[in-house]
Amino acid sequence: MSKPLLNRKPVKLLIIFTLAIIISLPIIQPFGVVTAQTPDQSQNYNTDFAWNYGGNYWNWNLSIPATLYAAYDSTAVPDSVRTQIGLADFGYFTTTQDNYMQTLADKLNETAAQRGYSSIDEVNFVLAFVQSIPYAFDNASTSYQDYPRFPVETLVDNIGDCKSHSIFFATLMLILGYGTVFINPPDHLAVGIEGNNLQGTYVTCNNQTYYYCETTGVGFTIGELPQQFTGQTVNVYPIDESEQYVPNLHATSSSEPNPSIQPVQPISLNLISNEPILFTLIILAIVVSIAITVKTAGKPRQKSPLNQTGSQEPNSSKPVDENLESNKYCIYCGSSNKSFAVYCEKCGKKIG
Repeated sequence: MSKPLLNRKPVKLLIIFTLAIIISLPIIQPFGVVTAQTPDQSQNYNTDFAWNYGGNYWNWNLSIPATLYAAYDSTAVPDSVRTQIGLADFGYFTTTQDNYMQTLADKLNETAAQRGYSSIDEVNFVLAFVQSIPYAFDNASTSYQDYPRFPVETLVDNIGDCKSHSIFFATLMLILGYGTVFINPPDHLAVGIEGNNLQGTYVTCNNQTYYYCETTGVGFTIGELPQQFTGQTVNVYPIDESEQYVPNLHATSSSEPNPSIQPVQPISLNLISNEPILFTLIILAIVVSIAITVKTAGKPRQKSPLNQTGSQEPNSSKPVDENLESNKYCIYCGSSNKSFAVYCEKCGKKIG
């Protein structure tokens, strides 16, 4: 006699796996894969960015004109120039006059305002966006050990080391009006944001206080210092925006760059308050899963152990009917039967 369908182990596993997928869907987050970018037919580079902050998930698609990217690439700024610029002169890369970067910063500021974020939350929100860009050593994506990228290049390439991340974040913060400096722990680069009476690690520069912002490690907020830099001596570099590189866009494009930003509404990770229907369905799925498990939790029948002669011994764990003088056990299923029974009352096989 075959087992009922729900008693079969593969089916149970399939049910559990399906329910796990249903429960996990709301919090599964797609992470982009770094791939070589090529412009589409409209001559734009399209890149997706996904990040979390404050219990919400954002997924934005940015469309960057290929002509704008070309205005910053190695043809416009030779590698021999950019690789020789020291940290003290990194204001060269903070392109706050770029219309595209200004529009992007405005969109981030608008989104933060819509969520009711404070100034600290806005800094952390933008920081989370920058941290979502994959990290890679420069020599893994270029032929140089150090290859600082302009912010537009970081957007299109969707990759960069600590220098490129910090340049990108510093540019956005400067456009948004925050006092900003570069902080240089040993073999690293981060950003300092001006503030007062905040919690966390800070440095001073020109009698102003700047709180540490880690631009590469996901989850760090303003004032949080990675453990490996605790107690380390750092250098602080003010940013001179007047030194920034301003591309000749008229030589590469007849129109000003116009970013196409298509944000997806943030998905709240707080399902109870923001997605009550979905939360109810998940709870229902869990209840059904528990009910099925309880219903099918009975142990499958096991054959009694064989004795030395090869016949099966009665299962002594089976309950005995105390109202009968003696009981007959079925050697096939181990069930207890009346003393005068010839056929098993459970499996129907002849026992006597």
